[in-house]
Amino acid sequence: MSTKPLDATSPRVPDTAAAAHAFAEFCQTIAALRDPTSGCPWDLQQNHASLRRYMIEEAYEAVEVMGEGKPTELCEELGDVLLQVVLNAQVALDEQNFSIVDVIKGINSKMRRRHPHVFAPGAEGGATVQSVHAKWDQIKAAEKAASSKATTKTSEGLFAAAQGKQPAMAQAVTIGKIAAKIRFDWDNTAEVWRQVCSEVDELAAELEQPKPDGLKVAEELGDLYFSLAQLSRHLGLDPEIVALDANRKFLRRFAALEAIASGQGIDLAQASREQLEALWQAVKRCEKQLSSKV
Repeated sequence: MSTKPLDATSPRVPDTAAAAHAFAEFCQTIAALRDPTSGCPWDLQQNHASLRRYMIEEAYEAVEVMGEGKPTELCEELGDVLLQVVLNAQVALDEQNFSIVDVIKGINSKMRRRHPHVFAPGAEGGATVQSVHAKWDQIKAAEKAASSKATTKTSEGLFAAAQGKQPAMAQAVTIGKIAAKIRFDWDNTAEVWRQVCSEVDELAAELEQPKPDGLKVAEELGDLYFSLAQLSRHLGLDPEIVALDANRKFLRRFAALEAIASGQGIDLAQASREQLEALWQAVKRCEKQLSSKV
């Protein structure tokens, strides 16, 4: 595999010597935490299964900060994600399965292998986003075919790649992408939107029953979530990011609501529904006025 020489003086290239030293120290710190005799009791109790929740939490926290333009906080959150990678690698090393070196070598090899337009001998650039995506899919398919696991995965069906553990909306997008490859997909956004509206009507019909069936309501609501994920995919949006941004908007608005309520001497714990709604509308009006001035 060809390796392009990098200009070590470029500000775009990290100080690799400092990075190697810092990373080595960090690996030693994690190894010390897992030392059987002098390590931390909590860290020693951890395994891959118990660490799953922390990997998810740290990844979500990093994703949230990534949309806020706060480099200092992002730096800290990326460190927390790195902690999970190194800690899981140390657990694997303790079990004699693999080490952080294998993790790094594996991902480095994969990135170089999947970017022949950058790293292949004689690569001269000129690739487009479309050609990169196409080549990436071809290389992934070739890797799967060459893998000893290929037979097992093929026997699991076309949607085997969507069976992995991931957030529900992300999994829905994966399902949609696979379906699109075999032309089992809507042709355009308008068609997906009609499907979303249909799911809303079905959910509404179930909720309007004299005694709504909880299981049927949950099923119809799930269908709506799935359709919304496909609508996001057709619009080129990530439903997880869209949902996170909506959560962030609500929290921002409610913080403003609390500030207004405090200024008016209103105790939110005792406020009526009408008072809360009036404060909420006041916050929305202020946002509109500010946005119109920008």
